Amino acid sequence: MKKDLEFIFFNMSAYRDWRAGVVNRNYHIFFGIQNYPQVKKIIGVDFLPFNLFSALRVYLKDILPRYFKKNIYQDLTTTCFKPEKDKNLYIISTIDSYIQPKTFIKKIDHIISRLNGSLKDAQRIIVSYHPLFVDLAPLSDGAIKIFETVDNWTEHPSYRNYKNKLNENYKFVAQNYDMIFTVAESLVSFFANLGREKRCYWLANGVDINHFLQTVENFKNRNVLKDIEDIKKPIIGYIGTIQNRVDVKLLEYIAENNPDKSLVLIGPVWPQFLRRFRRPAVELRNLQKMKNVYFLGRKSYQLSPYYIKHFAVGIIPHRLDEFIKYTYSLKMLEYLACGIPTVTSSASGVNQFSHLIHIATDYRDFNDKINKAIDQDTLELRELRIKAVKDFSWQGKIREFIDKTNDFIEQYESYQN
Repeated sequence: MKKDLEFIFFNMSAYRDWRAGVVNRNYHIFFGIQNYPQVKKIIGVDFLPFNLFSALRVYLKDILPRYFKKNIYQDLTTTCFKPEKDKNLYIISTIDSYIQPKTFIKKIDHIISRLNGSLKDAQRIIVSYHPLFVDLAPLSDGAIKIFETVDNWTEHPSYRNYKNKLNENYKFVAQNYDMIFTVAESLVSFFANLGREKRCYWLANGVDINHFLQTVENFKNRNVLKDIEDIKKPIIGYIGTIQNRVDVKLLEYIAENNPDKSLVLIGPVWPQFLRRFRRPAVELRNLQKMKNVYFLGRKSYQLSPYYIKHFAVGIIPHRLDEFIKYTYSLKMLEYLACGIPTVTSSASGVNQFSHLIHIATDYRDFNDKINKAIDQDTLELRELRIKAVKDFSWQGKIREFIDKTNDFIEQYESYQN
């Protein structure tokens, strides 16, 4: 009989964002493990702020709005509540990671110990996505520690000021965590270079195939899709955050060389592209002036299939830099699950589907392959794309995550005995 499990997640997102339709790898694993009977309790610690801006955001959006509500725990800087709709789930938000970084874990440990129905005999498992906070004692005492490596933050431009700390923390993870899962195969090599080879697993992203099989015709409120349905076809589409990894100059090139087509960009614009009062920086301003380019803003995960299915081709126009080597595109899987043709930069993981997607080497090649993908698309190819990702379901990925965790627990207990 499998042992009862209590999971504590240090998330890369806020529960608030997930419920607003912002979905990522962390979301799928966090909510997916609820389906396993042995998982008796899940505690999510919202993304821990590490500077003044992120602390203010957490305080104003997560702590202050809950201050006068019925919570399990509440003080000026921390809150813990139980969502009504989610069974055996608790959420903690705090800004103490910024205000008192040396002691905030003790408070989280204290809050968790107060939760009603504490599981005395369950195995505690800590899953961390946050490489800026990796020493989780005393909360981690006696717990199995898992690190979920999503990208390599030492190469992320938003964390360049924290590179030294991140390097130290990744070494700490390599030396002290019981299991490591990575989004990209290259991250297994990254940890091997830090001296960690055992129990470091490549667990690629998955896709909820049934979610993306939904058709536009079956969507009831068609007025919601009016912004894309009114745009001239065919559509070259991108869905995702407009951030540093996106090659804006490539997008300009595509729009300029396809005046008969529309370039539709769906997703929020990263702060790096905005100046004061949300004016776009020069790098983005030129693209926004082009007549066949449309910025539709963020769309929820629930709506994403209906927008993607308006694309004649989906693109992944990423810069080829050090950061992109450590990523694995969710967009690629979601485009394929929708059956649409895909053109991408030569990023990590794309070669798995090289027989079904178009991998570009430069701007001209990217543009040529967009037109080739549209011209050669058939119903048969669409069915092959969908079939290809059926083995990449999130259910299968989560099962692998749970199975490897259970295997380690058995080894851990036999060693203890």
